[in-house]
Amino acid sequence: EGRADKDATFLKNIKEVKDATGKKVLEAEKLTVAQAKAIINQASSDGKGKPLFCIHGFNVQPRTHLKTIKEATLDTFNKGKFMPIPVMWPSGKAGRGLGKYFYFTDRKTSTGAGNGFKSLKKALDSFPSKSLIAHSMGNRVLRYAADAKFKFDNIFMVAADVQHNIFNKDYINSGKTTDEDRRELQGMKICSMLTSTNGKPKGKVYVLTNGADIALNVSRFIKLKLKSRLGAIGAHNRRKWTSRWTEDKKVTHPDIVDCIENVGCNRKFSLFSFPGKIAHGYTFYPQIVTIYQEKHF
Repeated sequence: EGRADKDATFLKNIKEVKDATGKKVLEAEKLTVAQAKAIINQASSDGKGKPLFCIHGFNVQPRTHLKTIKEATLDTFNKGKFMPIPVMWPSGKAGRGLGKYFYFTDRKTSTGAGNGFKSLKKALDSFPSKSLIAHSMGNRVLRYAADAKFKFDNIFMVAADVQHNIFNKDYINSGKTTDEDRRELQGMKICSMLTSTNGKPKGKVYVLTNGADIALNVSRFIKLKLKSRLGAIGAHNRRKWTSRWTEDKKVTHPDIVDCIENVGCNRKFSLFSFPGKIAHGYTFYPQIVTIYQEKHF
C-alpha cells in the first residue's frame, strides 16, 4: 500500500501476521545499509557478497515473489557469493479485478516504482559488484529508474514487456530532442548503468527472449498499439518486407550497440511440460539460471 515512489529500504525476517481487523499482512524488520551489507557478505564464501537484485513483473504479490526467490536460492542458485535479493514494488491487489485491469494499473504504478528504486542508489553503491534482473513489467520499473549514476556489472532484461525498439537509433533520436528526461532516451540510460573498466562497460545488458511468449504476444494487443515487445523480438532487429524479423545491428544506436546481447531461451524449453515453448515466467528455470551464473561476475 502507499505511494509507489516511496523510498525503498532493506528488510529481513518478513512474515505474515494478522492486523487488528484480522486481515493478513506482512511484517518485517527494517535494516540499515550496513546491516544489509553484513548479511549479504556473511553469506559469501570470501566475505565479499555479490548480490543479484531481482525485480518482479506485473500483478505479483510480495508473498509470491519472496517464495519464488527463496525456492530459487535453495534449489537452483549456487550457495556462497552469488545471492539473489528480491526487489518488491506495489503491483496489483490480490482478489480484485481482472488481468487487464491489473495490467494497466501496474503500468501506471511502475513509473513511480522506478523513481522509488532510485532511492536505493546510495545503499547499492556500497556493493562494489552487483547485477540486476528485471522480469516482464519489471523492465518498465527499470526504464524509469535508469540513471548513469546507478551502476551494475550486468543487467538481465527477462521477457521484457517494453517496446522492442527501445534501443533503436530512430526511436532514441525522436521526440523532443532538447528534453534530456524524455522517455526515448531510457534505452540509452539503461546501458549507461553498466559498470565501466578503463572507459568500457564491464558487462552487458542481456535481453532474454522467447518468440513464442504467450503473455508478451497478448500484451501487444491489450494496448491496441500493436507494438511488439522486446522480450519476444529482442534487440538489433528490423522487420523485413515479408513481416518477418531479421537481425540488423545497424538499427541499434551506435553508442550502445556493443553493450546489448540477445539470449534466445525458447530452445531451452521442453515441448512436453506446461507451459513449455510459450513460457513467460521462466526467470528462475534451472536452465535459465545458468545464464546468470555464467555472466554475473
